[in-house]
Amino acid sequence: MKKTIKYLSVVACMLLISNFIVAQQFTITPEKPVGGERLSISYSPKGGPLDGVAFDGVAYIYDAIGDPKALDLNFEKQGDVLVTQLTLTAGAKAVLFSFGNDELEKSDNNGGKGYKTLVYQADRNTAVKGALALKSMFYNGMGRSAGIKDDAEKSFNLANQALTAHPDLLNEWRFARSYAAVATKQKNEEAIASCRAAMEKIFANKKASEDEFRVAVALADGLGDKAKVESSIKVAEEKFKNGSYAMNKAFTSFRAAKTLEEKLSIYNAFKEKFGKVQNFEQSKNNIAAGIATEYGKLGDWANFEKYFAQISDRSRQAGVLNSLAWSMSGESLEAEASNPKKGMELSARSVELMEKEIENPVSRPQSTSEKKYKQNLTFGRAMYADTYGLLLYKNGDFANALKYQTIACEQYKFEDGEMNERYMVFFEKNKPAKETEELLAKFIAEGKATSKMSAQHKRVFLANNSLESAYDKYIASLEKEAKVKKREEIAAKMLDEKAPAFKLRNLKGEEVSLEGLRGKVLVLDFWATWCGPCKASFPGMQMAVNKYADRKDVEFLFIDTWENGDDKAKQAGDFIASKSYTFNVLMDLQNEVVSSFGVSGIPTKFVVDAEGKIRFKSVGFNGNDQELVDELSVMIELAGGRVNP
Repeated sequence: MKKTIKYLSVVACMLLISNFIVAQQFTITPEKPVGGERLSISYSPKGGPLDGVAFDGVAYIYDAIGDPKALDLNFEKQGDVLVTQLTLTAGAKAVLFSFGNDELEKSDNNGGKGYKTLVYQADRNTAVKGALALKSMFYNGMGRSAGIKDDAEKSFNLANQALTAHPDLLNEWRFARSYAAVATKQKNEEAIASCRAAMEKIFANKKASEDEFRVAVALADGLGDKAKVESSIKVAEEKFKNGSYAMNKAFTSFRAAKTLEEKLSIYNAFKEKFGKVQNFEQSKNNIAAGIATEYGKLGDWANFEKYFAQISDRSRQAGVLNSLAWSMSGESLEAEASNPKKGMELSARSVELMEKEIENPVSRPQSTSEKKYKQNLTFGRAMYADTYGLLLYKNGDFANALKYQTIACEQYKFEDGEMNERYMVFFEKNKPAKETEELLAKFIAEGKATSKMSAQHKRVFLANNSLESAYDKYIASLEKEAKVKKREEIAAKMLDEKAPAFKLRNLKGEEVSLEGLRGKVLVLDFWATWCGPCKASFPGMQMAVNKYADRKDVEFLFIDTWENGDDKAKQAGDFIASKSYTFNVLMDLQNEVVSSFGVSGIPTKFVVDAEGKIRFKSVGFNGNDQELVDELSVMIELAGGRVNP
């Protein structure tokens, strides 16, 4: 399966707002800024997690209770302090600051408090309207992906402060949903009744606008009234026939449509009815991409180009081209390519489009900084170069196959197992056997060789040397070197955090809890059936499960979460059975456990020691089954207090 761009990590910075600023570490002048002002900002990483580390700074300016505008901070060094300036927009309500290095997974979020400032009125004492509402929302989930722990009580109190000053803030649907949710968590009957009354008043108003209706639906959602949400959305779809609810329904219908004729009919009506709706362009791009892809699969290239031209986002266009090209490549070295020549043509276009967007970005979302956007595009180009390299290889152009595979692997720092496998096959086609043998040996010593690369090395080694026993001894020395290095790297990342308690049922209906497994080292793997990287990691996870099958002190738990569909357990069970995996699958039906662990993307794995403490966290899958098993083995043994993994 073609992997998605793994570099799209969430920026570790969207933090709560407060008046307190750590003077030694971070200062803003003026301390209580007014909209439109130019701020002087100083930040010192000395003594913190970013001391001695190259990192990026980003400011997120909130003009509304919604997506912020992201701006790169270009610091100048003055001794141990970094300084820069930032001009606020006239309507700014709050600013959040991010300092981190995603590649090294290092960030400074002020111990979970964040670096931030409210924006004030001209008196520099009173926060502008909406600032406290935003602060409340950061304590209720908006800051979770940045490590901000939910605090319903604090969020509720801040929300009440915001509403006392500006009662009409309840007309902001995002804030309304958050307020209703924290009122429910706090079991504050007065606030719950107030939210419900506001909701019913809007629903009873036959002249309510769609924006007002959205507030009522948000209140129902925050109150946990799912039946009301579902029934109200159906009403809105009919009442506002050219509005956003109707547009969402049309988009859902498009995704469910079985025939191309149905999809074309929906698309034509979609363009006619919803052109003025917010987010129309994004939905239109997705539908046009879907239709273009359908025509591409049929080989109808005239119609493909017609609908491809209706996609206004370059990176979305490149994604369509790459998806088709990848399927035509056979998706692996071993499988036969269905249309290698056309696939190569489409793949070349995808790489070219990404290069144009990198050179001159025209599709950047405002909530992503320019630097981060270009980084994401660069990784996208690398992934598409991987596709192009495979197709060049299958068209007999071995030299260019290696050229583009090198681009892909270098961008991923040779951390992606599948890419590395292709790289070494192309390398062997272009380079002398001795160079191939030496480079493969280097991969093995660094712990970056997959099982296929190890087999390739053995073949090349034995073809150019003698005695299989000599090879076994040689490979053992390389693997030992890799294990020592890997152990040191993993040990440096060891955590000491209390694991959240949980109690879930597995596919057999048995109750499984953290407390009930006390005394064992646990491997928790959060996954879902729709998650490609999760499923791609499962052969390696099965290898790990098999390795520890006889160990009574080690337990693997596969926690299905964020699952789609009506019968989530059946969906998960059918998938596991279809692959004959021997996994103990727990169902996080309400997505509560994944939230309590602060997971922002899957697959995410945690290794918990016998005392119930999180010792390791691992996010994503790089395509290397052997590396996955080796890393987990080290984590398990370190968490269990064993000296040698």
